[in-house]
Amino acid sequence: MWGNKAKLYAYVIMDNHVHLLIEVSDETLSKIMQLIQQTFTQHYNKKYNRTGHLFEQRYKAINCDKEAYLLALIRYIHQNPIRAGISDINYQWSSHKEYKTYRPKNCDIQFPLSLFSTDKKKAVQMYMELIEDEDTIKGKTSYELMPDEIVPEEVIIKNRKVINKEIKVEDLIAEAELLHNIKFEMLKGRSENREISQIKEGFIKNLTKYKLLNQKQLSELLEVSEQTISRIVNKV
Repeated sequence: MWGNKAKLYAYVIMDNHVHLLIEVSDETLSKIMQLIQQTFTQHYNKKYNRTGHLFEQRYKAINCDKEAYLLALIRYIHQNPIRAGISDINYQWSSHKEYKTYRPKNCDIQFPLSLFSTDKKKAVQMYMELIEDEDTIKGKTSYELMPDEIVPEEVIIKNRKVINKEIKVEDLIAEAELLHNIKFEMLKGRSENREISQIKEGFIKNLTKYKLLNQKQLSELLEVSEQTISRIVNKV
């Protein structure tokens, strides 16, 4: 899409925000986003005869290890209209159609689909099975629910592992922020918010499950007592 500067892997345009999955190369993300925002604002202002800024705040970005959960992020992006209750999976302003038909227009679909299979027809079939998973549409965590049969050997995401590469604490932090639309700082310390407490419990259990941190390290990371960590870990 932008030559050697960047690659766009997936997008969805919602009523008041946009999700973009971009791999940067020769240019910084900030400059690319500045170009996108300026171009869109100019187009919008000209079309609707207005002036001034269009976007209320700076874009938010997370780092994506494409080997670890690129496919999970593409699924999250393409399922956004369903979660918002505005469309089914065939949302008009989404890159899903490019993947479904294997006809790239704005996105580099070849690389993500090649993670499923080198056979185009099989790759699309496996992608569709991934994208139509009911559990993830309902908001459950992708790494716990990704079916074994649609995860190729090339990109084993089962048990949150990639071939020759263990998942890192930073990966789970980024994923928690993405899936729950929060800042990690919100999980630190005590909270009276039940939803935040549940997200924190899930995060702690994941780190413990994959033996990424011990209870002492968890208590320091989340700024809570070891007794609290122990209670959550041993909670049935």
